[in-house]
Amino acid sequence: MKHSLLATLLILAMGCTTSSQNKSPELMSDLASQLKDIATAVDGTLKFSDTKFESTDALLMAAINNDLSKLAPFDTYTLIVDVQKNNAVLLLCDKNSALIEDVGCTAQSDIQHWQAKKAQKCEVTANAQKLCN
Repeated sequence: MKHSLLATLLILAMGCTTSSQNKSPELMSDLASQLKDIATAVDGTLKFSDTKFESTDALLMAAINNDLSKLAPFDTYTLIVDVQKNNAVLLLCDKNSALIEDVGCTAQSDIQHWQAKKAQKCEVTANAQKLCN
């Protein structure tokens, strides 16, 4: 009886850890929320600033008012800013795998790549024009 209970618990635990690319839902939710805030700021800066930004890094820094502490939660990840006409898409990756993709014009966190059964490449997939208009 003890062994069958232990085996069942191990199988359940393995099932939980092998899905969702081994990412904690709590951690990913927290990162998605913070990414959403930054994506909104980047999108707003892109749309409403009179400045022509030389790079996406310059756009990102302007959006966060050069406050690097806002990027601290993403220090161990790759953060990509993709400008699609007058819309911004942010993509958070871990090594070569996409985790979260957020279009700044939408109210929710858009794509939770980390929940996919198979790891997704670290490439922007969102079409901001379709989601924003």
